Amino acid sequence: MRAFSLTLGVLLVASLALAQAPSPTPVPESKPETPIDTSAIEGILRGDEAADAGQGFSYDAANRRDPFRSLLAGPVKEEMGERPPGLRGMGIEEIQLKGILQLPDGWVAMIQGTDNLSYMIRAGMVLYDGTVDRVEPGRVVFKLQVADPKSLKPYREVVRVLQ
Repeated sequence: MRAFSLTLGVLLVASLALAQAPSPTPVPESKPETPIDTSAIEGILRGDEAADAGQGFSYDAANRRDPFRSLLAGPVKEEMGERPPGLRGMGIEEIQLKGILQLPDGWVAMIQGTDNLSYMIRAGMVLYDGTVDRVEPGRVVFKLQVADPKSLKPYREVVRVLQ
């Protein structure tokens, strides 16, 4: 009798436990599959095919270095566009220092340009590839713009000494 009552008790507890268990969630009905938008992928593939055929490929550097040039090679002297006339169209390496004068408002350097004309320059004047940083007795210091990715500064100081 004891075994019967024990079995009856276990069955009663099991039935109560099953009655309180949460019912399984219903499985949602499967929706019809929506087509995947592949237009972007097809556009990329068309672009790859055009590039392979030698059509329509261009690289926009956007002031970045050429990724296919070695960093160990020296910087390439690139043209910065059409040169303006006069002093603004002359590079720092192209002019010759001829004299330095002291005026009441500061030092002025006299240079000879590529057109064989003489020009007076003072600190702050802009040339084709740089600016005049300062004019001192006996020398002129220029800031030459550099596009070297290894350089910490975007310019290099060039000193011209009067001889």
